[in-house]
Amino acid sequence: MALLGLDLGTQSLKALVLADDLRVRGSGAAAYRPRLPRPGWAEQDTRDWLAALRPAIAAALDEASCGPQQIEAIAISGQLDGCVPTDAAGKALGPALLWMDRRATPLLAGIDAGIVHARCGLVLDATHMAAKIAWLRHEQCAAATWHQPVSYLVAALTGARVMSLSLASTTMLLDLAAGEWSDDLLALFGIDRGTMPTLGTEADIAGRLSARGAELTGLRPGTPVAVGTGDDFANLLGAGIAAPGTVSVSLGTSEAVGALHGRPVIDPQMLVETHAFPGGFYCLGNPGWLSGGAVRWAAELLRAESDAAFGALAAEAPAGCDGLVFIPALSGAMAPRWIATARGSFVGLTAAHGRAHMARAVLEGTAFAMRDVIDRLVALGVATDAIRIVGGGAKSGVWCQMRADIAGRRIVALGEVDASALGAGVLAAVAAKKFRDIASASTALHLPTQRYEPGRDAPAYAEAYAHYRETFEALAPLWTSRPVAAER
Repeated sequence: MALLGLDLGTQSLKALVLADDLRVRGSGAAAYRPRLPRPGWAEQDTRDWLAALRPAIAAALDEASCGPQQIEAIAISGQLDGCVPTDAAGKALGPALLWMDRRATPLLAGIDAGIVHARCGLVLDATHMAAKIAWLRHEQCAAATWHQPVSYLVAALTGARVMSLSLASTTMLLDLAAGEWSDDLLALFGIDRGTMPTLGTEADIAGRLSARGAELTGLRPGTPVAVGTGDDFANLLGAGIAAPGTVSVSLGTSEAVGALHGRPVIDPQMLVETHAFPGGFYCLGNPGWLSGGAVRWAAELLRAESDAAFGALAAEAPAGCDGLVFIPALSGAMAPRWIATARGSFVGLTAAHGRAHMARAVLEGTAFAMRDVIDRLVALGVATDAIRIVGGGAKSGVWCQMRADIAGRRIVALGEVDASALGAGVLAAVAAKKFRDIASASTALHLPTQRYEPGRDAPAYAEAYAHYRETFEALAPLWTSRPVAAER
């Protein structure tokens, strides 16, 4: 028998078929693209997600030499902070607004950020789901249910209308201490409690594949489907992190940095957010900025044909890029401060700088933002003894070594692991009762690793990091003085 973990990403849907002991037997993927119709807008057609299910799963089953009838349980992880409005039959009423969509920013002007932060541990920001619901309601969208991408996919496969606590803790609508939807926060954003999914536990069974779900997946009707979670949390589980001490850095299209802690600490500086975590503990971290997305953008501009070519180009420039700084705010700044109106910037260009300097500056700028978050976690008393990097960026030796030098910590890179899909597999294993709990399943994973220790460039990066922070603060008044116009 076997288990299936799915990762609903921004660029593709990935599938992993796992043995009962969580060894990977087969993988598959189906690609799609987000739409960026205007600055600050990001959408995806939910039909692309549904169409990707069958080919991705079929490829994973084929590689695993596994029949559809052998899948005992399914779990889904995926992109956070999106919003899918659906009608009473579960049909999407329009495109999903994605995590990086900030069109709702003008509607947040009259909302008390302190109330949101104190109640749910989040920064008042248009990337979060409640803001997107407010914008859609402002545009006269009357949804029967507001879903995140993962809960939408669960509903499409089973008919169940449920969202996990960890997903709900990213919405700005959950009372973190009570573990329930907050009537006060719902009222603050003008949302009817009845339009929100019921709350569940990540590895509980949400429902079973309906006839439609079986058609979409190619699997047998009645297969159990777990409630699921977001990729930020699944990445930790898939990296074998189920207890405090290790920082998870996910280098996908976006970069999320987080670590586990025993208490729901709230960051008074509002850089780090606090979330419920599957199986216990709290996840403190930053939901991320365009990182792999910034690399793809820069690679196209600089005509680097692949990630490997981009890394090789960056390696030609020295640490610190001879004073060139890149601010990784292509979709707004998330570190060292949240500034929605911030924009990506190269600062310090001279005629002596070339393509290699610009490529390296992009890698360094995203890594400096990682350090911003890690330093804040330390200040909050969170253990950050080592770092595990997952996602496509973990395959770049140049980027990983740079991050070890910048953070001053050992880095363990899981370059060949799709941690989010693997974390979903952990939930499927618990749902199928192969393991007693999420922590025991996560720590049982078989993970290939590559280690990087801080090296000779660490002193140069101490100076370069200080220059990055000075540059950010010098630019911040330009961004914060910009009027926030309503997007229509």
